[in-house]
Amino acid sequence: MSAIPQADPLSASRLSSLQRSVKMLVSALAVFLLTGGDRVSAKSPDLNETQLQARLADPASGLRDFVALIEKSMITGEMSPVEELVDQQLILDRATDGIRIAGAGTMKDLFSDSTRQSWQQTGITRDFAGTNFRFLRVRTFKNRAGLLFRCAGENHALNFFSFTLSEVASRDYRITDIYTMGLNEYTSETLRRSYLHLAANLLGEEGRALTKDHGAVADSLDKVAAVSQLLKEGQWSEVLDACAALPPAVQNDRSVMLIRLQAAENYSITSRAEVLEDWLKAYPDEMDLPLKLADHFLTQERWDDAERVVTSLLERTGGDARLQLQLGNINYRRDRDKLLMQTAAARN
Repeated sequence: MSAIPQADPLSASRLSSLQRSVKMLVSALAVFLLTGGDRVSAKSPDLNETQLQARLADPASGLRDFVALIEKSMITGEMSPVEELVDQQLILDRATDGIRIAGAGTMKDLFSDSTRQSWQQTGITRDFAGTNFRFLRVRTFKNRAGLLFRCAGENHALNFFSFTLSEVASRDYRITDIYTMGLNEYTSETLRRSYLHLAANLLGEEGRALTKDHGAVADSLDKVAAVSQLLKEGQWSEVLDACAALPPAVQNDRSVMLIRLQAAENYSITSRAEVLEDWLKAYPDEMDLPLKLADHFLTQERWDDAERVVTSLLERTGGDARLQLQLGNINYRRDRDKLLMQTAAARN
């Protein structure tokens, strides 16, 4: 069986249409950074935890200056100094590594070009701009060490990000990937999901076999891209309606559910709660969306559930004052509710 379906799937017009879809999808992924892939390159240049610790302890290494530059850029909103330090090619290589079937080269070029165009318009680190972005410590996630930062945005939005680094020359560092704790994945992993959907769309049965849904999202790629555009335009109700009209397998796709969640958060508390409960049914591991779920449990006054998630976050980060404050708030509100119930029972 041919790896590429018939009807000239890689024609210029089809590639142009898919390129627009990919650009919209990649652009939509950016909004999830402050909300909260299956492979990485076997030749990872990342500095390990021991190397990072040693360079932080050595003023001559320049790593402390690098950290200060990141913090200043994020806090002031002047993103160009940090954007120039991101190794876009390596992130794309991580996202696209490992597919060795007919047509994969063309597909990789299409995906990489579309992603770069999207990054040129939006930036990889744009959503950090103007936030209180502070370095905490070196921390390892998914066996990859990085510099862990706490990001506090508007309306007390909280997230944590780990920047993996390479040292291309003495005192010359590059950001090789970004781990988002709120999503429990690296940027390259997020991109890889979209890349595999594109493979399923372009590369026939071999491409479809690469995806967990065997191409269900790929069959709806144009519709998902259209939903992404609605999200970008702020049409929250329309996004929710459009997601509800997608096939069930597509509705449960992680990226689609994140689009739905972003719209629901801007639409109503009830809609947000519904999406998060649907998320838990599809993805039972609370640490795949910990910050959103912690807030959801607080809103629902599910104190034990909220405490469990925040405690796990404290362990993952190695400790954080804002999380400790949140944990104290949970305990206070739970004790207050118990006291109110005891008082009411005594009166009766």
